[in-house]
Amino acid sequence: MYEKKHDDFFDEKTPGADPEKELLSMINQYNKPIVAGFEPGTKVTGKILSIGKQFAFVDINAKNEAMIKIEELANAEGVLNKNPGDEIEAYIVSSRGGEIMLSTVLSNKAGGGKNGLAEMINIMKNRIPAEGRVTGINKGGFNVRILGQKAFCPISQIDLKRVEDPNKYLNASLPFIITRITEGGRNIVVSRLPLLEEGLDAIINDMQKGIAEKKQYAGTVSRITPFGLFVDLGVIEGLVHISEVSWDRTEDLNAIYSVGQKVDCIIIGLEKKEPLRQTKISLSIKQTGGDPWATAAQQFKAGDSVEGRITKIVNFGAFVQLCPGVEGLIHISEMSWMKRINHPSDIVSEGLTVVVTILSVNETKKEISCSLKSLDSDPWKDIQTKFPIGSSTTGKVAQETRFGYFIDLAEGVTGLLPFSNLASDKKESVKVGASLEVVVESIDEEKRRISLSCGTVESRQNETETREFLKANANDARQTGSETALGAAFKKAMGKKS
Repeated sequence: MYEKKHDDFFDEKTPGADPEKELLSMINQYNKPIVAGFEPGTKVTGKILSIGKQFAFVDINAKNEAMIKIEELANAEGVLNKNPGDEIEAYIVSSRGGEIMLSTVLSNKAGGGKNGLAEMINIMKNRIPAEGRVTGINKGGFNVRILGQKAFCPISQIDLKRVEDPNKYLNASLPFIITRITEGGRNIVVSRLPLLEEGLDAIINDMQKGIAEKKQYAGTVSRITPFGLFVDLGVIEGLVHISEVSWDRTEDLNAIYSVGQKVDCIIIGLEKKEPLRQTKISLSIKQTGGDPWATAAQQFKAGDSVEGRITKIVNFGAFVQLCPGVEGLIHISEMSWMKRINHPSDIVSEGLTVVVTILSVNETKKEISCSLKSLDSDPWKDIQTKFPIGSSTTGKVAQETRFGYFIDLAEGVTGLLPFSNLASDKKESVKVGASLEVVVESIDEEKRRISLSCGTVESRQNETETREFLKANANDARQTGSETALGAAFKKAMGKKS
């Protein structure tokens, strides 16, 4: 017999540790149902246990832990975005000798070689993503090499957004869903849309919530059209109508923006549709800043003189920028006291700096009425003194109308000579451009109207004198009982006839 020596190794205890509880915990941890029969192509959900240099180990409730390459857990920049304890969804790509390999998409390498037609059909039925490489561009779409087979992807199925440059997809390796297999596998059609639309519903719902909050989104200009900008928001596009680009008047978007330019915008409208990729999103760039009209009523008041720049000319007037984002309208009737204007371009031109008088401000309608007329130079000021009623003055015949003649009496003052106020013996002498002596009959200062006459004063005076003469002769005859000269002449004439 020999004496047993004991080194107390197995009797060593860690302070605060309970060996029995640790053992029970380990038993409970592995006392869970084991799922058997994992087949390649099966979609599984698992928890990451640990991450090594090349592989991450995942618990999928199998006898052994599954493995997945760590590059499949990284984002587009190659940064690992998963940690131990996170759950992932993946596909079984091989299960040999108890070793289970996972992948987020199927590929030739992941599948361990070429896949037969039966496996391709199984992948299609289960909508399992498979990696494909775009090898060429043809009419209507792309040639794709997927799982060792030739396939076709329509151009409308390569991206959620409008494809402007097909060449950017050439030679790219992308995940696809097989949508159709015909002619014994000779005709395979694939699409990226089902994968791109995953999670799109939640993104759109978040965008709807952000409308009330006026949440800002960073986007990239993807297209420029005459009516607005299409902006790429990452997974879906929105439209910034030209009226929502800037508070200032915008005519040529190409002069301000370029494709690829970064912009900040907010969503002002969203119409959710099926399929989700057809959802219409209305954006605004100008509303990311404050509305300049919010303070326009305090900044501009009736009677103020303001310097502005003519931004647009229309038939009925001209628009003038009073400050960034705020424009006023100068109506054609408010452009000059002194002359009749046929078109606003007779007075102003785009880009011209002018001083206007504010006539009125309507903050609700976002309208400001302006005038180029100076109150001090109003030719109608003291009009009754300049042209007293009943006075004679000389004017120039400016225009003939169906109801009379317009007569320019002074710069900015025009009167109307109706045909009814024109003596018959004067009609031949009235010519457009000729000078004419007229009499002021009436003045309406509020409506700025002057009524004139020509030659009727003399006619009325002659008629008055004749009536007075006849009346006087009749009175004399009654008083003397003798005949008047007119009566005697009348009797003599009648006697000759008898």
